[in-house]
Amino acid sequence: MKSAPENSPDAELVKVFKAAGVVDFMQYLQSGRSIMWINFKAGVAKGLGMTLGMTVVLGLLIWALTKLVALPVVGEYFQDAEEFVQDYVEKTDYKSEFIEMNKLLNEINDNLKQ
Repeated sequence: MKSAPENSPDAELVKVFKAAGVVDFMQYLQSGRSIMWINFKAGVAKGLGMTLGMTVVLGLLIWALTKLVALPVVGEYFQDAEEFVQDYVEKTDYKSEFIEMNKLLNEINDNLKQ
């Protein structure tokens, strides 16, 4: 910035801007590299915070649900739901489908080689 005379209103305005950090902010806005670096650090911090926060929240929720299984009335419903999920997991076996897909992929690969 140009130097203004000491007693002009512009000099007072420049002092106010410097004190408020406006000059530093304007220099920050003019540097694309610093904007990208600061936004990158902010994005990493937000992602880490969300990951840790969701881990804690889901951990507490799962812990609370495991404690509800021990309750006399509500626990029966949660236990039934747990047994249903376990039965579904045991009954659902996609091994044969995976074998068929593997055979098809091998056929396709053989056809492409010819």
